[in-house]
Amino acid sequence: MKRLSLIIAVLAVALASQAQLLWKVSGNGLGRPSYIFGTHHMAPSTMIDQIPGINAAIDGCDIVVGEIEKDSLMSKEAQMKMANAMIAPTDSTLDMLYTPTEYAVIEKVFDKYFGAMGVKLAQMKTLKPNAISTQLQAMQAVKYFPNFDANNLIDIAVQDRANKAGRPSASLESLQEQIDLLFNAPLTEQAKNLLEACRQDAFFQEQSSALAEAYMHQDLDKLMAVMTDATMGGESEEAMEALIYSRNRNWAEKLVKIMPERTCLVCVGAGHLPGPQGLLQLLRDKGYTVEPMR
Repeated sequence: MKRLSLIIAVLAVALASQAQLLWKVSGNGLGRPSYIFGTHHMAPSTMIDQIPGINAAIDGCDIVVGEIEKDSLMSKEAQMKMANAMIAPTDSTLDMLYTPTEYAVIEKVFDKYFGAMGVKLAQMKTLKPNAISTQLQAMQAVKYFPNFDANNLIDIAVQDRANKAGRPSASLESLQEQIDLLFNAPLTEQAKNLLEACRQDAFFQEQSSALAEAYMHQDLDKLMAVMTDATMGGESEEAMEALIYSRNRNWAEKLVKIMPERTCLVCVGAGHLPGPQGLLQLLRDKGYTVEPMR
């Protein structure tokens, strides 16, 4: 569950004092600066105008580069592929993966979040455990964001603004890479993590609150602390390598090739930005000047 919690914080949600979400990348031969914006998939679009310099970044870019480009993600083909990836094999439905006592633990927590909507766990038993976990994590997160609107979230809204201004979009990862990250871990591991999450529901609620608060205050240091501090549900170094650091290195290599050709507005989970292996520092290590937008 810690691993999935980090994924959501990073997909949904990655220096000294840095209360800042938007950064400018310049120097090292770039004719014009590019920009990096840390997003949270559950944050409302009303936050956009609280981000210093965001409109200048949108106006100044040639292309918006996201973890995955929104239009390809929302296509019927992509939605079908994602939906199929969430379905468990017929011999591994939720009621088959758990004992009756364990299933009751998950059912109780699921009902806590979805019972008022009339949705029962029995209706979702064909989904993989990680699919259930992502829904629970999302419900925990949105509780802490005012004006939440699933159809009007900040990362999509930034891409929409840029697209309406004539800037195209591109992806750092493929849909399959995102699917593998979320839903293709071994089912036994997924089942164990979901059960742990439900047994420690109150604890993970607190973690979601801390992550949301850090993001709303644009505090990358605090966000990193929640992600890595074991007492706050943080991940191990091994998990951080797999979920954050290795992806950061891949993205940095791609951006080094794109930025000299096209001025970018890069929109990725805020959890990818801070720390010595964060995307900001990796670009500094490659000779770029990275500084907050004001």
